[in-house]
Amino acid sequence: GFIGSWLVMRLLERGYFVRATVRDPGNLKKVQHLLDLPNAKTQLTLWKADLSDEGSYDDAINGCDGVFHIATPMNFESKDPENEVIKPTVNGVLGIMKACDKAKTV
Repeated sequence: GFIGSWLVMRLLERGYFVRATVRDPGNLKKVQHLLDLPNAKTQLTLWKADLSDEGSYDDAINGCDGVFHIATPMNFESKDPENEVIKPTVNGVLGIMKACDKAKTV
């Protein structure tokens, strides 16, 4: 997303090694703008992860010093926002927190 892309850009500018999670790292239409950023070739890796898939963040977070979580499911036309937006958001955050706890480095 827009905010995530800007965060990746700023972190790379400051010399950080960045592990960014995306739903499909092979979808160049969605990730090429990240791969084209200055320093991305040496300081950026993309990892497949999905908020609805508990455990999918484990490998990406393992060994990291810090984690920025800015993703959230969006559905402005939902007829059941509690089950389609709120619960998936909360469960996604919990999954990322569990991955951070498992990593022991964050």
